[in-house]
Amino acid sequence: MTEQAEAEIRSEPGPEAPRENALQAMASRHRLRAAQDKATFNAALRVAFGRMAADCPGLDGVVQNVDTRQAALAEVLDLIESGMFLAILEGRRDAMGLVVACPTVMAGMIEAQTTGRVDTSTPPKRKPTRTDAALMAPMVDAFLRRVDQRCAELPQSDIVSGYVYGSYLDDPRPLGLMLDDGQFHIMHLRVSLGFGAKEGDWYFIVPEPLEAMPASSEIDQAELEARDWQDRLQVAVGGSEVVIKATLGRVQITLTEAMRLRPGDVLRLPETALETLVLETITHEPLGIGRLGQARGQRAVRLTADPGVLSDTMGASATQLALPAQIIPFAAPQAAFVPDTEANSIMQERFGEEHSLRQPPSSERPENFGLPGEESAMPAEPMDGSEGIGNMEQGDFGGIDDLDMSLGSDELPEMPPFDAPPFDPDQ
Repeated sequence: MTEQAEAEIRSEPGPEAPRENALQAMASRHRLRAAQDKATFNAALRVAFGRMAADCPGLDGVVQNVDTRQAALAEVLDLIESGMFLAILEGRRDAMGLVVACPTVMAGMIEAQTTGRVDTSTPPKRKPTRTDAALMAPMVDAFLRRVDQRCAELPQSDIVSGYVYGSYLDDPRPLGLMLDDGQFHIMHLRVSLGFGAKEGDWYFIVPEPLEAMPASSEIDQAELEARDWQDRLQVAVGGSEVVIKATLGRVQITLTEAMRLRPGDVLRLPETALETLVLETITHEPLGIGRLGQARGQRAVRLTADPGVLSDTMGASATQLALPAQIIPFAAPQAAFVPDTEANSIMQERFGEEHSLRQPPSSERPENFGLPGEESAMPAEPMDGSEGIGNMEQGDFGGIDDLDMSLGSDELPEMPPFDAPPFDPDQ
């Protein structure tokens, strides 16, 4: 056989060639589809962050680049640096994820919410605080909601959907104990804020989703009944009423002091009682601290700390011990003075009813007692034998100058003798 014939035989395709070409075509289509899915997913992350930034005036956030990959827990921990904002996410089936913002991105978001613009200055190195978490939490939740909406029909929906903001960490050291060991999906967004005033990193890290639970037909009947009983118990307990007492303070008294208490006695409480009102259960277990006030005309209690915390930001704390009581006895009003009955009867017998020591009833008292400068309600009657005295203006006892002195002293009639019996001090 000539060399030309051998070359022709070698150049002819064998029976395995069509199969290899088909496998290569399938692999190429698979890689192309995966690349398209990844590009669509990256675009969804871009849009989610952009829509979140658009809801915050002055933020003007733009995603410059998106990188997604899988990594182990050790690589996730290597990404975390001191000063980063760590948002702990809660997902389905107790899954725990992370949203990590570098200090520059965190500072830009806080500046946009507080001042309305992003500053170009470099933020100082510091740990995130509670105030930072309060401002960043709505941003994180808005980003997660946008991710759920944009990825609802994508293959990555089971990976990134169902997460919400849970809490934050100011120290990354406990993170290795909080996250389960396994594979994680890391979505790294390089973002620009304030039209390039600040640039930084935004990480969205979630674990590999767990396998789907078996169908109900494959679960044991006893487990179903136990689960149903737990659900019904949770509904019943969750709908029950709870009695919470608002306690201003407690005092400590002896048994003797308790037996001497009468209506009207006062138990003095500390002056800080209004500021340290304690909410308690029926078993006197403290639940929180508050301040007594009113709302819409009703007594009300304003909580000044988180539930379970018995001290507020102003330093006020609930007193758990009962202090010794300061008891102020009730003082009854003093009765009006009533003269002695025997002395009153002697005055009536000797000088008449008009000289009684008892006060007349209120109905018989004159409405005006003729004080200086006022008009007397009762006309003055002349005394016996005093018709010759000049008239005195009613209700005016200012002095002798007010008398009408038209009659001389020699013309005044004599007064009849006063025939009252002599006063005997022995009687």
